[in-house]
Amino acid sequence: MTATVQDGTAAGGSAEAPGGSLEAFFVGGDGRYEPRAHARSPWSESLVAGRLVCGLMAREVENALPAEGFVPSRMTVDLFRPIPLQPITIAAHTVRDGRRIRVIDVDASVDGIVVARASVLALRSGAADEEVAWTHISHRPPNPDLVAPPTRTAPRHFGEVRRVTDPDDRRFAWFRETAPMVENTAGSPFEVAAMAADWVSPFTNMGATRLHYINGDVTLYLSRLPVGPWIGFENIDRVVTDGVAVSTCALHDVTGRIGSASAAALPY
Repeated sequence: MTATVQDGTAAGGSAEAPGGSLEAFFVGGDGRYEPRAHARSPWSESLVAGRLVCGLMAREVENALPAEGFVPSRMTVDLFRPIPLQPITIAAHTVRDGRRIRVIDVDASVDGIVVARASVLALRSGAADEEVAWTHISHRPPNPDLVAPPTRTAPRHFGEVRRVTDPDDRRFAWFRETAPMVENTAGSPFEVAAMAADWVSPFTNMGATRLHYINGDVTLYLSRLPVGPWIGFENIDRVVTDGVAVSTCALHDVTGRIGSASAAALPY
């Protein structure tokens, strides 16, 4: 099976609310969320998109963190089962509750069966230490507002992608969601980053016309939370051996670098 992708989207229907805006992907709260039809995966109309489950997990992690002072610096999500388009229960529990380090584990379940699992490491922010000698050469992509949107033939609920043509032949694209995650709530910066991070696999593994790889995980690293809805993906590494692909993107927001995302994928 393959997923047809054009400009980072996939074919399917849409869910326009009155006035032309998209409805939220989920209704509910307090750890239980019911997906609407347009929360489906690009791989199957009977499954929930993995990036949205990452967002739900991030939402519940934030409920378990203090109001301020901690940055969710690493989130690893294992997407080890197909996730049916049915009500999802998200349960978060604190493993380590320290003064400077907190660790939170999260399970996503459908009908009592765990379908995905995450671990989040949160670090207390503070004064910066002395700069080290080595640093990554900073890539300065154009602001997403200056990049032409794609000619869209695919449904809007798979997000908007604006690809950048760079004279240095870097692969770079901006991504943002086009619908709220949960009805009557605004997505937090951590939710924005967690949902976007799953796009590292289709961005790095896309073929000439189709996506043949599906990721079994995604790991997000953040030195700070993003500003605004746009997350920029800079393709910096991809290695594939005997069908196992491991890839990494540097992540940006409109003000600069914020971290990285990695994924391991298999042919679908």
